[in-house]
Amino acid sequence: MSNEKASAAAKQPRPSISMDPRYIGRITGVLLGICLVVALLLGVVNQITKPQIDAIQAEKIRAAMAQVLPADEYVPWEADLPNSVTGLYLANSNGSGIGWIVETTATGSQGPITMMVGVGLDGGVTGVSIVSHSETPNIGTKVVNDQSVLDRFIGMSHAGGEITVNSGSNRFDGISGATVSSRGVTAGVNAALDAVAGLLVKEG
Repeated sequence: MSNEKASAAAKQPRPSISMDPRYIGRITGVLLGICLVVALLLGVVNQITKPQIDAIQAEKIRAAMAQVLPADEYVPWEADLPNSVTGLYLANSNGSGIGWIVETTATGSQGPITMMVGVGLDGGVTGVSIVSHSETPNIGTKVVNDQSVLDRFIGMSHAGGEITVNSGSNRFDGISGATVSSRGVTAGVNAALDAVAGLLVKEG
């Protein structure tokens, strides 16, 4: 008997749910209004904070330049640059060029590593400063956050060929366990030296 009742209940049509189109329209309008207000507020906040963020970033870049090659001014240099090089500057002191600053981005273990590389008129690295990165704490950061490690590049050039990591005649001694980060920074330095190489030939 219970099976018959269950079968009969199953055959009965399920009640349909109908919603008032006006109610749906009101809900849609409210949600759309909320989205518009949020978008407007985000735009206002961006307009207020963007100049401050840009100023902080510009000062950070200026400090990185001064760290790798102190100079009176850094003049943007127009040139055909490879994709990994995002900026090139002539460093001037007392009215004369003393070297170049190259802003370059290489691939690290967790993402891009953006750095400033100073290159003297002799073609040697004068300094390396990391502007931004996302390397793993206590692994990749042993390379990008340790200035004593980055300073190992000072004086290196392409006179002995491309700089390699932990091997070869023109080697950079990286950090054990952070080989990918070491290679990333080295790739950035190599890109900087390549970008300046043609300019040094013209200057000479």
